Amino acid sequence: MKCLNSRERLLRVLKGEPVDRVPISLYEFDGFYDSWIHEAPEYAEILNYAQGKTDKMYFWSPDWEGIKTLFYTRIEEKDLKIEEQFREGRKFTKTIINTPKGKIQSIRWEEKGIHTSWTREHFCKNVDDVKKVLSLSYNPVFPKVEGFKEADKKLKNEGILLVDLPDPLCLVAELFTFSDFLIFSLTEEKMIMKLLDTAFERIYNYLEYLLKNEVISLFRIVGPEYATPPYLSPSYFNKFVVRYDKELISLIHSYRGFARIHCHGKIGEVLDKISLMSPDALDPIEPPPDGDIGLKELKKRVGENITLMGNIEERCFEICSKNEMDAIIKKTMEEGAPGGRFVLLPTAMPLTTPLKPKIKENIIQYIDSGLAYGKYG
Repeated sequence: MKCLNSRERLLRVLKGEPVDRVPISLYEFDGFYDSWIHEAPEYAEILNYAQGKTDKMYFWSPDWEGIKTLFYTRIEEKDLKIEEQFREGRKFTKTIINTPKGKIQSIRWEEKGIHTSWTREHFCKNVDDVKKVLSLSYNPVFPKVEGFKEADKKLKNEGILLVDLPDPLCLVAELFTFSDFLIFSLTEEKMIMKLLDTAFERIYNYLEYLLKNEVISLFRIVGPEYATPPYLSPSYFNKFVVRYDKELISLIHSYRGFARIHCHGKIGEVLDKISLMSPDALDPIEPPPDGDIGLKELKKRVGENITLMGNIEERCFEICSKNEMDAIIKKTMEEGAPGGRFVLLPTAMPLTTPLKPKIKENIIQYIDSGLAYGKYG
């Protein structure tokens, strides 16, 4: 087969068509970290090295123009208060929202040199807080999407654009601490279902808006992992995930887009349920012991119909020698490449600055080994 460009390669692998080699992804390095990655020299060196070697699924999002939302409804300025504090190298952001039934608040914090944030206090601590969230009137949000075509044109043949989409479970679970979400799922199931139904309507409308405005590409649907074992039994996966995500995927397919289910952890017991939703791709397919099913078995069960992306744990970049990294990639390719429909992808990427030299060397090795062992024919 002739050498394909990255766009051709990714589109063909998503359709289950033959490709010249296994696509290689640097995951969040492509677009997700754009606010800071190019200013970090060690990260920029990796990006330069990867040019022409990896296949970009480039994160794109609409222009929200400062629109503030909760649960995909617009929050008016008069009902919103944001307070920021800096203590011991950390930034704390408190968000207070006035609802018809009273105030709710959350607190997030960021740490210098780590390019992410954590929620210290969630909006919902009890049933009353849930009632407050549900009391918010639904004011649909329609961010600007004109930049999609411009971004796609700029990307050229280096890959395809990737659009993140939370599913209803993602929106609902992240209103609570995870332990509270699990408890309420068992003790207040009707309340959780009400939240899920509300979230689904709003996400569906938002997705339809994107698609009607020609934002058509690969969508990464985030959230199903909150209902996987050992957190909840597989029966909850049907109620909390399948009934909603299947409809979102069907809508994406009706516009000839692609849907990628993002689900960390132990997916073995819910794999058949994932298949029922007919996604085009599934990531990050964690190997045991983080996952509960090996790549060979995954390929056997769903590999003909679903493109599998992943199988390389992020910690390998941190703890492996270069030789160990090479051996891991070789084994992964031996199991994942046969029959096609496989993309080499880490479960996550590092997000601290400065980046340790060992991690940088292992990411370079990941690219080199992927090219060496991922060829067809």
